[in-house]
Amino acid sequence: MARALGVSPSYLSKIETGAQDPTEKFKSSCAKYIKTSVDKLFNDSAVEDIYPEFSNGLKNKLWAVRRELGIKQYDFAKKLKVSTPFLSKVELGLLEPPEDFKNLVSKVLKMEKNELFLG
Repeated sequence: MARALGVSPSYLSKIETGAQDPTEKFKSSCAKYIKTSVDKLFNDSAVEDIYPEFSNGLKNKLWAVRRELGIKQYDFAKKLKVSTPFLSKVELGLLEPPEDFKNLVSKVLKMEKNELFLG
C-alpha cells in the first residue's frame, strides 16, 4: 500500500499507529486508493460507527476502547511495554494475548478484563 501511495512503509506505519498525523495530500491519496471518502477514513468516530461490519467477529473491544479514549496505538503499546505490531495483532484478533497482558491492559484502562476481552 505504501508503494501505491508513494510513501515509505515507515511513514504509513506511523500514520496507522497514530505516531504521526497524515498530510492532506496523503489523506486524499489514501481515500482514493481504498475507494472511500476522506471523512469516512480519517475521523474521531469509533470504527464501529463508521464501519459496523468491521466489528463483527472481533475477539476483543480493545481497539474500540482505546480509540474512544483517544489513546494512540503507539503510545498505548509503549505504556504496555509491547511492540506496536503485537498490539495491532491483538486488537484485530489475529493473536490471542497471554493472561498477564490482559491483566495489564485491564489495570491500565481501569476496566474489567471481561469488558475488554470476549470469551
